[in-house]
Amino acid sequence: MNNWYISNLGYACGKSGSERGGHVKKLLLTEGLLACFFLVLLLGFFGKYIMKEQKDTGVNTSISGISQNSDGILAVYPGRMQETFSPLSYGQQGEENVLAMCFEKLLLKDRNGVKRNQEISENWDGREGELTQISVQYDAEKGLSTMTLAINPREKTVKGKKVNADDLIFNFYLRCDVSSGEEVPFGGVLILGQEEYMYGTEKVTERKREVQKMLEKPSDALKKQLQDRIIKQELLQEFEWVKGLYQDEAYEFISNKYEEAKDLFAYYYAYQTKYSSEGKSEEEVFEDILGQYGWDYKKLSKVTGQDYDGKAQRIALNLLLQDKKKDTVTRISGIERKDDNTVVIRYFGKEEDAEKLCDIWLLPLEEYGDKAGFDGIAGFGFIKGSADEIYQKSCQMYSGTGAFYMQETGEEEFTLLRNPNYLGKKAELRKIRVLRKEFIENRDIVEALLREEADIIMAKKSKELENLLANRGTGASYSIRKVDIDTSQSENCFLYRTSYVNTPSLPKEITEYQTLFQQINLVKVNSNNN
Repeated sequence: MNNWYISNLGYACGKSGSERGGHVKKLLLTEGLLACFFLVLLLGFFGKYIMKEQKDTGVNTSISGISQNSDGILAVYPGRMQETFSPLSYGQQGEENVLAMCFEKLLLKDRNGVKRNQEISENWDGREGELTQISVQYDAEKGLSTMTLAINPREKTVKGKKVNADDLIFNFYLRCDVSSGEEVPFGGVLILGQEEYMYGTEKVTERKREVQKMLEKPSDALKKQLQDRIIKQELLQEFEWVKGLYQDEAYEFISNKYEEAKDLFAYYYAYQTKYSSEGKSEEEVFEDILGQYGWDYKKLSKVTGQDYDGKAQRIALNLLLQDKKKDTVTRISGIERKDDNTVVIRYFGKEEDAEKLCDIWLLPLEEYGDKAGFDGIAGFGFIKGSADEIYQKSCQMYSGTGAFYMQETGEEEFTLLRNPNYLGKKAELRKIRVLRKEFIENRDIVEALLREEADIIMAKKSKELENLLANRGTGASYSIRKVDIDTSQSENCFLYRTSYVNTPSLPKEITEYQTLFQQINLVKVNSNNN
């Protein structure tokens, strides 16, 4: 399989569907359940003839490997990740785990998910590792809250530059730009003047009608953007999902019916039901199917079950605002700079809604924006409507104020280095190798740890995994330790090599609100074990 179709993808959740009787993945699940049902009946009927000892639940007992790591380097699989993801747009738990090592959120939570930001104070003593202080006052009569947000005056970027109020303003404006990659910024909480800024007019309702008319009769330029940014990106994601089925034994009941992924992709996603992929390359099949949809995202919605209206409206609006005469609102009235380290934000909602506004990763202006183009009055670090460029950059580079930052990226793994200017406790590790490989089988997880190819792996709890670790003949029961996590996420435990990862250095309690990766700076490795 070649990778001709992987190019500058943003995150798109892989919820697929089929016009041939429901959504594809629901259909696939139904097919799988039916296959399993008949298989159970078959095994039940012939069970007394095929009973045998289950000797294949263990892993390879002859595994021996030489660790690829030296002291101070950790190889981790943080969970499932898309090909590309960004602090502006991500969905998988593994992606959030990576971001947590490189960026800090404005909102701080304790292990129970309760906000722990301190109220605004001149005193930061004893709180050097905390990024922000937050105070909120609610005006019930106006339905508005005023949030004062202060950034730690000691905070610095990886390059040693001070982070201040300009960085806060840059981040809020960035997420209010219609081309930033954000679907619904701030969890739907609106800042005063946010809609007027985004639509470029005080008459928001009229502008929304104007955008809708553009979509009813799209120009050639709009058609091209709709195809490139909706149809093509969604189909690329679905093609990746289909390819993944061929790596998972659980889906052999469907993948065995089609020799190649392109054939199964054509079966599920070709809009023309008589289309044949026979004798065609992957690229030809993809281009054929892309051409069947053209720019019509409504057609694609029928197949995937997804609603692309919001994304289409943002694309049309962004195209409209390229006419500067129609963009008459150039700033957000509810965002004001109070001093070098403090910003005041007025928003529609109560005190608790401030948490949604602050539940964002801090991207330093110096790293991602145009410092020379920032004045906080008419310039905010990027040209309005061009945040796509920052979004693409944020998919390829992770350099925030976290404990680590990205050094280099590759197809199989990427490398993070210790941030010398991290404000919290300096990381014990000097380097982290983030593995991109997806572990489908529990056996693969155990073998990777025994071979010392990985030191920490996020996984999903299962009886099979427990059985593999309990099989003393493999050595797994004393070479690997499993820690369960109190979380609603699918990856709800992590496994680590006891001979290399220093157990006492691991956080005592880990939840979805305070993950291992948010506290990766605390982890140590044992010396002289290689």
